[in-house]
Amino acid sequence: MKKTSVKKNTSKLSGIAILLFIASLTVCSLIISATIINRVNVEKLQMEQLILEKTLRINNVISRLLYKTNSLATLIVQGNGTTDDFYKVAPSVVDDPAIFNVLAAPNGIVTNVYPLDGNEAVIGLDFFSDGIGNKEAVAARDKGSLVLGGPFLLIEGIQALVGRLPVYIDTQTEKHQFWGLVSITLKFPQALNDVELGTFTTQGFAYELWRINPDTNERQIISNNYDYARPNTGFVEMHVPVLNADWYLKVWPIRMWHNYPENIVLIIAGLLISLLILFVMQNNTELRKARAILEQLAKTDPLTEIYNRRHFMDMAQINIERDRRLNRDCYIIIFDIDEFKIVNDTYGHVAGDKVLIEITVRLKAIMRPYDLFARYGGEEFILYISEVDRNDIIEMIERFRLNICSKKFEYDGVSFNASASFGIARVSDYNLDNGILWADKALYTAKNTGRNRTILYDEKG
Repeated sequence: MKKTSVKKNTSKLSGIAILLFIASLTVCSLIISATIINRVNVEKLQMEQLILEKTLRINNVISRLLYKTNSLATLIVQGNGTTDDFYKVAPSVVDDPAIFNVLAAPNGIVTNVYPLDGNEAVIGLDFFSDGIGNKEAVAARDKGSLVLGGPFLLIEGIQALVGRLPVYIDTQTEKHQFWGLVSITLKFPQALNDVELGTFTTQGFAYELWRINPDTNERQIISNNYDYARPNTGFVEMHVPVLNADWYLKVWPIRMWHNYPENIVLIIAGLLISLLILFVMQNNTELRKARAILEQLAKTDPLTEIYNRRHFMDMAQINIERDRRLNRDCYIIIFDIDEFKIVNDTYGHVAGDKVLIEITVRLKAIMRPYDLFARYGGEEFILYISEVDRNDIIEMIERFRLNICSKKFEYDGVSFNASASFGIARVSDYNLDNGILWADKALYTAKNTGRNRTILYDEKG
């Protein structure tokens, strides 16, 4: 009897051992899987955040350098199309070691270059010919705005980025006649030094900055930090629009999950289930918080792709403080589409969305690149404009209004008219809230006095 009893107990213990072993394996598998997935998600979020930071940095660095073309453009406009003072102004533009040279090209043909020493071969170069990098010059002429080109090999034998800015002058026969191009050439890769792309390496990520070369229609690597094959999975890629050029930034982890010793330790430490669960939950909480922060970084309206209201308020506050220090006039302009509900009710909400998009495209094409433009809400938009006087702001906004109402909108084979009412307020006290309030009152007056008109707020009441 005792022997039988022992056999039964031994059999029972073996079954419990097996169940515990299977349970341990199951729990460990679930925990390890959750941890690896969590690590991958955290890395993905870090990559997204790094890409966003570097995207903003690339835009800031390149824009800061290439917007110096505005000085050359202003010189030519003030000189009524002459370049007599080019060599007086050019040295003040070439004030950064990343700038290789600056050019003036009436009708697309280079006549002036600074510094001239070492750049003599550029004189006479036709930007509208079939040469390498000239498609960006044609695009700048056709779009009427600054266009980034490159990197490509210059005739001087160096790799470079270029910014082509079209210049328009008023003549006796034509207003805003195309004069030609001014251009800044940046040394590459020196122009990207301040972007600090090496941050990807220090944080354990490989990256690839690339574009489609307009001359070859092939993929061109602008910059990277790897010497092995690119991955097919596990990467994050984002569009990087830079001054009418389309770049792309692709990032992925250098180490795969099985290269982390911690994962092996977790397999051995299977009995510490509760602590590991706490670890995973804590990481998930941190992941949700980090994702919420990342979402708050979004600054554009998803429909019109201009600034959203929150980012506009932040940028306007920065600009208004600058204008206060410089004692410059600044204006808030609020406008909305007249009887927009009728457009939606008659042609549908998709047509209404098309109107909002088309209006932003029209205005962006004629406004200055440094003016702030945002969707304020619904069919209402807001602008912040400075460095103009009372007459200039009224003329500018009238030009915006006419640009909206003078050309029909088309959708799904149907053409229809739309107009907008504008309210302007000079922010005399440099108080953004007051400026918005006054502009809104002016808009209200424009609406109540017939619509499709521009009203300037009367500061005297």
